Amino acid sequence: MMNNKIIATAVLIVVAVILAGLYIATEHESNDDGILYNTSGQTVVDAVGRTVPLPDTLDHGIVTIGSAGPLRFISCFDACKKVIEVDEGDIKDSKNGRAYSYSYPFDELTRYHADNALESRTAESIGNLGPSLIVVQESVWNDYNNNCNILAKRCALIVIKTQDAFNFSDENGGLSADIKNTFNILGKALGEEERAAEVIIGIESIISDLRSLTGTSNDNVYVAGVTIQGSNTLNTTFPIYVPLDLVKGNNAYKGENIGGKVTLNIENFTQMNIQKVVIDPSSSDKIKEQSSQLVLEYLYKLNANSNTNDRIRLYITVPTIWDSINYDSSLASAYYLAYLLYGTISQDQLTEKINNVFTTFYGDRGENVFADMTAFFEQKSAANGVEMPLLKEVFITENNGVYSLAAA
Repeated sequence: MMNNKIIATAVLIVVAVILAGLYIATEHESNDDGILYNTSGQTVVDAVGRTVPLPDTLDHGIVTIGSAGPLRFISCFDACKKVIEVDEGDIKDSKNGRAYSYSYPFDELTRYHADNALESRTAESIGNLGPSLIVVQESVWNDYNNNCNILAKRCALIVIKTQDAFNFSDENGGLSADIKNTFNILGKALGEEERAAEVIIGIESIISDLRSLTGTSNDNVYVAGVTIQGSNTLNTTFPIYVPLDLVKGNNAYKGENIGGKVTLNIENFTQMNIQKVVIDPSSSDKIKEQSSQLVLEYLYKLNANSNTNDRIRLYITVPTIWDSINYDSSLASAYYLAYLLYGTISQDQLTEKINNVFTTFYGDRGENVFADMTAFFEQKSAANGVEMPLLKEVFITENNGVYSLAAA
């Protein structure tokens, strides 16, 4: 009898726990804790056509999932201060060319999840956290659709387009429709529609300004050591380079016009007609690798045997990609190319215009972005035994058959 009573008591306890859990879940889904409470009836249509009820408050925080858009775009809004959980790389990886990471100390957050992923355990953790808003990129929505839908029943979850690294402006020279739509979706979701319109107008004004600075140049530009899927050696380039396209410059690479990077063998590299080389400073950790050494050796010997006017000159640009494209840094790099190719702006104007890019994206938080990024890359290149200062000319040095870069 005693055992039966013990069993019966245990069963009652289990049932009570289950009912309590159901009650909590019901209370959560009925919005009584305010996480999903929607009294205004405000909704937004996201990038995949879902009509999403918007929370009345963001006080429970924002979670971003995906390294190709969510946090980059939210950084342009004051609501970025409400972000409470991000991809792991936004906390643990070096800042590199991610301008948004200099605009706000996201790396001081303590909550994070695996990059570009929404595994079941992560979904459960975020669901228990109960944020006001979750923003995911479309690739995460597609890859983890079931878990996204589970979270969407508990929290406001919106989907934005995954960033396209090679399509920034439309055929009329304005901002692409997808980027405009992302700003507008977030502007409504964050209660900052005026700010969204302000950023769009500001970026399109910058694009227009860049077009006005375009002149005539026969110089072919080789883009070296581009960053995509990590840093790369100097024989890696982009067939499509957004900053060069923005100022209608000539890409020295004339091969297949595909997205993504192209890695050249040294024979193909030496056959290109190059007048200028712009180098992504993220590649400083790859300068001592053999492929980079072969490129530097060729350029060093070619310049040593050329007249001064025929030498290929090398410059350090603003990196455009880390994890995904940084549209702000692409605009900054485009200004540098206008300066190098056409001479339509002075050095002082160049700095002023680049700072304007970052304040257009981040407001007052953008005032020191370029200075902080410059300092970061000075330290990074020095740690790798090279000099690669942003927006400066460099020359090749040789010491016992080892080639490096130094500021001119």
